[in-house]
Amino acid sequence: MGLSTHPEQLQNKSSKQRRRPMKMDTASNPTNKRRLIPHLFRPFHKSSSTEKIVAKIMELNNKAVTLYCEGDFSTASSLFQEAASLRQESDPWPVIELERNEPPPSSYIYQRMDFDEGMVLYPDTEAVESGDHPKSVQAKILFNAGQARRKLEDLCGASGYYERALRTFLLADLNERTPIAMITVHKVIIPILHNIGQVYYRKGNLKQAIVAYKIALQHCKSLLGEEDFSVGITLNCLGVLYYHVSVEQSQDAIQCFMKAVKIQQRVLGKNSKEEATTLNNLGRVHVQREEFDKALNFYEQALEIRRECLGKDSIDYAATAFNAGQSLHQKGDCDRAIELYQEFLRVALVKFSKNHRDVAVVLSGIAQIHQERKEYDKALKLYEESLEVGRGALGEYHSEVAMLLNRIGNFHFERENFDQALIVYKQGLKIEKRVLEKTHPNIIVTLSNIGEIYRQRGDFDLAIKLYSHALSLQRKRFGEGSAEVANTLNVIGLIYDQKGDSNMASKKLQGALLLRRSILGDDHLDVSATLTHLGTIFYRKNMISTAMQLFDESLRIRRAKLGDDHRDVSFTLYNLGLCHQLQGSYKEAISCYSETLRVEKLVLGANHRDVSMTMYKLGEAYKADGNMEQALIHFKNALAIERSTIGREDPATVARTLNEIGNIYLARGDVVPMMESFNEAARIFQEAGLSAQSVTVSGQLYAFGISVPAAAPAA
Repeated sequence: MGLSTHPEQLQNKSSKQRRRPMKMDTASNPTNKRRLIPHLFRPFHKSSSTEKIVAKIMELNNKAVTLYCEGDFSTASSLFQEAASLRQESDPWPVIELERNEPPPSSYIYQRMDFDEGMVLYPDTEAVESGDHPKSVQAKILFNAGQARRKLEDLCGASGYYERALRTFLLADLNERTPIAMITVHKVIIPILHNIGQVYYRKGNLKQAIVAYKIALQHCKSLLGEEDFSVGITLNCLGVLYYHVSVEQSQDAIQCFMKAVKIQQRVLGKNSKEEATTLNNLGRVHVQREEFDKALNFYEQALEIRRECLGKDSIDYAATAFNAGQSLHQKGDCDRAIELYQEFLRVALVKFSKNHRDVAVVLSGIAQIHQERKEYDKALKLYEESLEVGRGALGEYHSEVAMLLNRIGNFHFERENFDQALIVYKQGLKIEKRVLEKTHPNIIVTLSNIGEIYRQRGDFDLAIKLYSHALSLQRKRFGEGSAEVANTLNVIGLIYDQKGDSNMASKKLQGALLLRRSILGDDHLDVSATLTHLGTIFYRKNMISTAMQLFDESLRIRRAKLGDDHRDVSFTLYNLGLCHQLQGSYKEAISCYSETLRVEKLVLGANHRDVSMTMYKLGEAYKADGNMEQALIHFKNALAIERSTIGREDPATVARTLNEIGNIYLARGDVVPMMESFNEAARIFQEAGLSAQSVTVSGQLYAFGISVPAAAPAA
């Protein structure tokens, strides 16, 4: 496609055709030695016949320019093409047929023209003047023809004309490393390169767009100076492209935008509409980086400027209001977020119509807030309205309609309405498979969502099938050694564990662990999570030493990353306590449980269900270690919490703890409280539908294995 990271070979030209650029005499301009002079053509002598053709060309061009300004782009395009043909006849230059190597389908979705990103700097045509060199005339007419084709949304036709215009000045194959000296310098090159980049951008070929804008930036600086307005706008365009390429290039985007703002302020003064556009773009980058405070700061500046420069009925003002609303939503300021979402709708419903894609997106955003507030009826109504609007604007088969369906599926999933969620997810998947590339991330996410529903319903074979399909797509898209592959392997391992296939679970989790270590290093929290999952499997296999090694490493990572007072740290300590208790190391178990208890009380409060579980395990450990006094204290504390939190829904647990208290009184010879505890335990067991003989007077716990499963490590 003309510009390429693997440039095409130009056809051989005669030495006359491949003119060398003139060398600049820096001595005559000592204060600006790095500037290139703008006019590097040799003198041109016209014959009388050539003059007639040139006059005809100018007449056609001027007529086409008038029609272009009036909006008749189709007729203008025809006249520009006719003028270009005459120019070719008057002084033929080899026409270079550019190879059309279109990039593969991209997941990139073009930012619509409705909103200003500052990417369109040169929307007009170029005037052809009587003194222009034939090559300049050639380039301008070709450029103008491209402008008309772009207005007609013929991006391929526009791109072809722009590239032919650029080839007029090109002395070598063009790529990102082409020296500026190998391009004949002329001011028309800047709009040509800008519009080449803009077309590539709209077609989703972002890498080629970056090449064009980078070379345009060189020419802007060389022809017009480092602080020229065009330099600032070109930097803004590059920033937009870096933003769209990936989050990894977000810092490059920020640097471009910040430089652009400084130039815009210096040239135009503060608070120009151009500055507001760049500030809005800065906000988007910080959202991409999940830096919502910084994003909101830039959005608020842009919002104020756009309010003053454009008015509150401007669609660009409304777009920034929506952007700011999204950041406020992320920060939890939902009331203000809804206000700004409504401000967008106020403008959009006038500027567009109800059936507009962005109206659908905003309605969906408001629905999400109502969902978070547990206002489910309001949320569902707005989700359904957003889907109706999206379908009206885009039709049934569109990626954004699939996105709206996915949000509705998430809504039903959160409410554990798995049947309805499954229906909606499958509708979205059908659309995605039709309109997106086979390995698109959205398809992978939807497959995983469907797999998770099957997992939640206990359909483990179907869950593994769906997740395995997602895994195969991730391997194709991201590579075998990617974080995405590691994450899905980890989930598949957990499903095998739920299914009861500990061998396959261990195999998948070990594969995930190896990948996570290689990608993330040995000290990442995801590595810690997989270590913990593996530890629980080995614990259940009674491979206690191996389990302890895994839990120890997990604890080291979590303490280093999260500190001593984090819930996940307490989970791992609890698991280690179980291992020590099983090995008969009761003092070590007591130490782990005690620290677990401290963190849980700090994080969850003194009366949480998990606190009672840890107190019970402490009672067991103290009892086994012979410290009946401490055992009784902890069993009684556990009982008090159990009575207030789970007494009715899980009475067998209360009875179990009463039974333990009875055994402690028995060991101490306290007959009356012993009998009271045993009798109440027997009564509760009977009320729960269990035999009163479940009460065990031996003091051992194993009789309760049926009603209360053995404690297992926590994830």
